[in-house]
Amino acid sequence: MKKYLTGFLFLIAVFAVCSGQEETDSLISKCMLNTGPSSKYLKDFRIQLGEGSAHSEFRYKANLSLWKNTKYRFSMCTADGSTGQLILNMMDDMNKPVLLSTDPKTRTVYSYVDFICNKSGIYHIYYDFTDGHSGSGVSIVSLIQ
Repeated sequence: MKKYLTGFLFLIAVFAVCSGQEETDSLISKCMLNTGPSSKYLKDFRIQLGEGSAHSEFRYKANLSLWKNTKYRFSMCTADGSTGQLILNMMDDMNKPVLLSTDPKTRTVYSYVDFICNKSGIYHIYYDFTDGHSGSGVSIVSLIQ
């Protein structure tokens, strides 16, 4: 009896984990189409943020090691039902901005941005949603060959 109960609890846990990731995995699959045919998948970031302040700092932070003379593509996809669009800001090791996924003058939000790395090192990647709105999204980092 103890075997059946343990097996049943295990199946419930597996089902809960699998059903909870279905929407995000379909968003990753959809976002992979933005990376292009000549790209190689490197990493994805899954971002889910609640409502924040419009003028606050970016709320999701990560570090990524990039190599000199390599072209990378950062694709951002926002889930349906999000009130803001996923945006990216990247800084080098000296906290100097090197990449934005928005045009500050026109407020245009790009679904992907390319970056040619001029210096190997650790880069700080910041994600948020436009105007601090809530949302859910995925960003895929790929290597352009």
